[in-house]
Amino acid sequence: MNATALRPTIQMLKAVNLLQSFADQELNHLLQMGTMNSAEAHSNIVIEGELTGGLFVLLDGIVGVYKNNQLTGTMYDIGQLRAGSAFGEMSLIDNNPRSATVRALTDCHMFFLSREAFQKFLSTSIDLKLRFYESCIRTIVQRVRQLDESYVISQYQLWKTALKKEAA
Repeated sequence: MNATALRPTIQMLKAVNLLQSFADQELNHLLQMGTMNSAEAHSNIVIEGELTGGLFVLLDGIVGVYKNNQLTGTMYDIGQLRAGSAFGEMSLIDNNPRSATVRALTDCHMFFLSREAFQKFLSTSIDLKLRFYESCIRTIVQRVRQLDESYVISQYQLWKTALKKEAA
């Protein structure tokens, strides 16, 4: 696809959980603050541990998400993202290193919003900050609930397996 024909839309930004609290005109302002980026297939877009910040909205292509096991050094394939997906949203909030590596599996075109531009946007209004951080809290609560459910299920499966082995 022709990179110049690709343009991010307000609807694409609305699909990012952390940006859903913003009105269309506010999202349009964010669109003006971002830049277009591209990545060739097999190139890293972000690397786990980097001190970079910013949100990427994938307009075209497929990326793989990889996480390093800190005990073994093994890189695990977590999943893939396709056009319309976003990554890097946590770096809009904090200055911590990237939590995963994202690699282009195909040629990719992305909209990028830097942490600095986003913080500048938030600084224009206390109301913007409040709505954004409320959205962050809802997202964190949702993730904790999902992790809690996954933990309970995995513990149940482990105990079930251990008890079967013990009974045998």
